[in-house]
Amino acid sequence: MISRLSTAAVLALGLGLVLPAVQAADDGTRIFKTPVGAAEASKSKKFVINPELGRAWVEVDFHYAVSETSDHHRVAVPGLRYDRERSEVVFDADGRRVVCATVQDRGRWVFRHHHIKPTGNCELMHRYIKVPMDDGFYISHIEHFELHFKPSLDHASAS
Repeated sequence: MISRLSTAAVLALGLGLVLPAVQAADDGTRIFKTPVGAAEASKSKKFVINPELGRAWVEVDFHYAVSETSDHHRVAVPGLRYDRERSEVVFDADGRRVVCATVQDRGRWVFRHHHIKPTGNCELMHRYIKVPMDDGFYISHIEHFELHFKPSLDHASAS
């Protein structure tokens, strides 16, 4: 009976660690989640485009200090696209359009590239959360990295 109560108490404590992440819905929509282990999230979460196809997405990189290797993740965000005519990364939702970034062509010839400058209208926020994992014998807590996307509808225009 005591072990059953202890397990229930540990599980309740574990769920308490997850609830703040669920309650933080005002921090935008979670667009990416992964266990991190020994990885450290790069501070360079960024918008990326494919101008030929009119597509845009978010990229996030993880760096593993021990092995000095990196993982690269492309994250599709429903409603995010590249507007070729205006050279903007935009988020379309419910008939409203938010400009997330502006795009400028820089350089010449083989050095030509796209410079993507965020407008501040679409936030990319990250957080680390502990998720309880019950293997039938013990409950351990695995750290996860979450990336949230929050467009500012105050800066939206009708599309």
